[in-house]
Amino acid sequence: MLYRLLATGLISGAVAGVVMTVVQMFLVAPLIFEAEQYEISAAAQVAAAATPAGPSVSHTHDSGLSHAHSGGGAAHGHGEEAVGASGAVHVHQDASAHTHDAWQPEDGFERTGFTLLANILAGVAFGLLLATALTLYGRAITLTQGLIWGAAGFLSFALLPALGLPPELPGAATGALQDRQIWWLATAIVSAGGLAALTMGTGATTRIAGIVVLAAPHIIGAPHAAQGEVGLAPPELAAQFVVNSLFTSLVMWLVIGAGMAYVTARMDAKQNNRIDAGNALP
Repeated sequence: MLYRLLATGLISGAVAGVVMTVVQMFLVAPLIFEAEQYEISAAAQVAAAATPAGPSVSHTHDSGLSHAHSGGGAAHGHGEEAVGASGAVHVHQDASAHTHDAWQPEDGFERTGFTLLANILAGVAFGLLLATALTLYGRAITLTQGLIWGAAGFLSFALLPALGLPPELPGAATGALQDRQIWWLATAIVSAGGLAALTMGTGATTRIAGIVVLAAPHIIGAPHAAQGEVGLAPPELAAQFVVNSLFTSLVMWLVIGAGMAYVTARMDAKQNNRIDAGNALP
C-alpha cells in the first residue's frame, strides 16, 4: 500500500508540475515580467528623487552593504520602500536611498529551470497529500473520481484561500508575510475539513458544521496591507494575474487527479495480470 501511495503521488505530482510550468509560461510569466517593469521603474524614480545635490558620504555596513548619505549624516528610520527586480530600494527619512542586492535567477533558462523545479516539488507534495486522502477513502479511483478529488484540492488550496488572499504580483501591497502564511495554511486546512464534512457527512449537523468551518477564516478576515497602500502594477494587470494564476492551479490539480486515476488503473491491471498468470500455472 505504501508503494502504491508513493508511486501515484510522485508520478502524478511530477507530471502536474511540468504541465503547470508550461501553462505558466504562456499565462502567468508574461504578467510577472510586466509587473517587474513597474518595480524597476518605481525603484529608478525613488533613486533619482533621492540623488543628493551636495557632496555625499558613503560607508559600508558590517554585513557588506554599502550606501551613501548626503550632508554627511542620515537617520536610519525607514520611510517609503520600493522593491526592484534586483533588490529593495529603501528611502530614509532624509530622502537618501540605498539598494540591498539579493540573488535571484537570471531571466531565461535559469529562471524557467528553478520555476520548473519548484512546481514539480509542489506538485509532488500535493500529489502525495491527495494520494493519502484517496488511500483513506478506500475505494477504486475512476477518472471521474480523480477529477472530482482534484477539483476539491483546488478549492481547498487555491480558490477558497484566494477569496481572502488572492495571488499577488511583484510589487503588490501586502500585509505581514508571517501573518499571511499562517492565515493561508489555516484556511487551506479548515477548507479541506469543511468540504469533507459537507460532502461526506451523513447528518445535517455535520454538514452545517462544514459550512461554518468553511466560512470561519473569511469571517475572521485575512491580513492585508495598511489602508491607503497600493501596488505598483495597474489593477487590471493584477486582476488578470489572479484569474490566470487560479486557472493554472486548477490545471495542476486536475492533472494530479487524472494522473492518479491513470496510475492506479495501470497498477491494478499489472497486479491482475500477475494474479491471472499465477492461477494459470499448473
